[in-house]
Amino acid sequence: MPTRTDFLLRLTPQELAGVVALTAGVSGVNEAEVSQEDAVVAAIELALTRLIDDYEVPDPVARGQVQTARDELRAGWIRGNCSL
Repeated sequence: MPTRTDFLLRLTPQELAGVVALTAGVSGVNEAEVSQEDAVVAAIELALTRLIDDYEVPDPVARGQVQTARDELRAGWIRGNCSL
């Protein structure tokens, strides 16, 4: 059963503008409106994938954590097709 944890994130006006732009961009790519939360989760999934595919995380424990987090995020994908 999926669980949800609320997370308070304090953003500067510029960072908030980035989230708004990210949401618009992900909505455009998906050809469907997505929430800001969905867009941020898509960005996290992309960041984890980039860490795995494009960078060599030197610490094996951190590298394993990144891989596991990305795999678990995808396995329980509750955000529909909202990915980058």
